[in-house]
Amino acid sequence: MSDRVVGRPMLTTSAPPVYQPFEIHPGAFTEKQCDRIIAAGRAIEAGQAALEGDGDEGVTDGGIRRSRTGWIPADDEHWWIYEKLGRIAERANRRYGFELTGFAEDLQFTHYDEPGSFYTWHQDGLDGEVATRKLSMVVQLSDPSEYLGGELQFFDVVHDYDDEQLANFSHFACQRGTVIVFPSFEYHRVLAIRGGARYSLVCWVTGPPFR
Repeated sequence: MSDRVVGRPMLTTSAPPVYQPFEIHPGAFTEKQCDRIIAAGRAIEAGQAALEGDGDEGVTDGGIRRSRTGWIPADDEHWWIYEKLGRIAERANRRYGFELTGFAEDLQFTHYDEPGSFYTWHQDGLDGEVATRKLSMVVQLSDPSEYLGGELQFFDVVHDYDDEQLANFSHFACQRGTVIVFPSFEYHRVLAIRGGARYSLVCWVTGPPFR
């Protein structure tokens, strides 16, 4: 009897995409769509927004975050935004392969409009009350000529990129209508605003907590 072990042949599968901490989707929203979202967000913000760092959403330390927010609901008027973001999330998730269920929270309209407004290094989810957040999405609503500072950065970008690579990332990430998608456990920050105002839309696609 042969000592050779006869096993079933391995299935041929394509290699998964190389992991990267974020995806940039340029031109996902048109200028008119960005204007429309800003108008909706400002209207909602007028009634809802609070200056974060003063107890809103449990953020009590002004050394962590300073920005204004409003929440855009998933109603008939704003459903088109959810649908567009959902399609982008599905496309980005081909890279990450997370088990996703959809949007469990309203869209966060974020307004950095005071000199020094910022958000320090943080994760959007991984455990605790935000354990179901799997993918984060940031929509750049403002034209980069309208403000100074306020750059979105990732930990790996800051520590691994040279000056030229960092400048290229900042250029593409801040283009109006761009959507940046990333796993919610990735550390990221928003640098302090030095002038003008930056509007963005932030949302989270949820799923069962990581195990």
